Amino acid sequence: MTRITRLALALLATALALALTACGDDDDTTSAASDAVPASSGSSGASAAEADPAAFPATISHKFGTTRVETEPQRVVVVGYTEQDTVLALGVVPVGVREFLGGYDDEARPWAQEILGGKELDTIGGEEINYEAVAAKRPDLIIALNTGMGKGDYDRLTRIAPTIAQTDEFVDFGMPWQDQTILIGQALGREARAKELVAEVEERFARARRENPGFADAEAILAYGGPDGYGAYSTQDTRSRFLEDLGFKPSSEIDRIAGDAFFTELSQERFRLIDKDLVIMFGPQDEIEGHEVFGRLDAVKEDRIVYLDLADQFAGALGFSSVLSLPYLLDE
Repeated sequence: MTRITRLALALLATALALALTACGDDDDTTSAASDAVPASSGSSGASAAEADPAAFPATISHKFGTTRVETEPQRVVVVGYTEQDTVLALGVVPVGVREFLGGYDDEARPWAQEILGGKELDTIGGEEINYEAVAAKRPDLIIALNTGMGKGDYDRLTRIAPTIAQTDEFVDFGMPWQDQTILIGQALGREARAKELVAEVEERFARARRENPGFADAEAILAYGGPDGYGAYSTQDTRSRFLEDLGFKPSSEIDRIAGDAFFTELSQERFRLIDKDLVIMFGPQDEIEGHEVFGRLDAVKEDRIVYLDLADQFAGALGFSSVLSLPYLLDE
């Protein structure tokens, strides 16, 4: 196994810490729909706050079939856990959003504050979708990519308004941020702007890889641990893709074990699968390292683990993994 030196790990940890204090990104997005304000024009000739009239009617293909969006949506409800970021980045303020789970205060997420301008978004459900609350918002488009929902849930939503879901190319919650951005952009009539945002963020990752060529020689893994068990995330997980986008090599073993899921639980007999050059670990450090078997890993002995509290800003930005939060992670 190629080792990251302690200095390199310290520099990476410092970079992650610096990301927590970053304030905003380079996107020239702003609020739209009923709250539209002037925005600078992109290469498409339309501003971030404007849809392309020629984009409608739009036909969106997804895992449950196709959805036809007849005209520019004016009242958008987001029932996926993270897509509200993408909608905001494209210049639309949703009239209702799903509460983000896991202990992170998504209402205070710093990367969205400039766009929101102090506006609080109404929630339409947490662990479960509140269908009555969704209907009460009188949406003309429902965005439901990161929900893990089944056909029955989809059918129920479509009785309220046209609904788009994730594509069937990926496991539930596993659609890459690039694909999500473009799919949502198509539904909002802002595909050109969506592609611009994707290109901007991809260039920032490319710059990070150029500035840190040593990442390409190292294996990295995203894992979790604590009283409720231990496990690791596969490359199907959007958060793990952050490490790949930085140039790190993923774990093929975890992918094999996880199969069609975005994570896998690990018994202590398999803790060695976590023992990579760099380990990003969700969970309390004292409890994790206090585990007799886990504490024997080389990554623990050689200080090659970065611990993340689920409630902190870095973990929240990683959880959203959007065109808004990813620049926040990369911005030093």
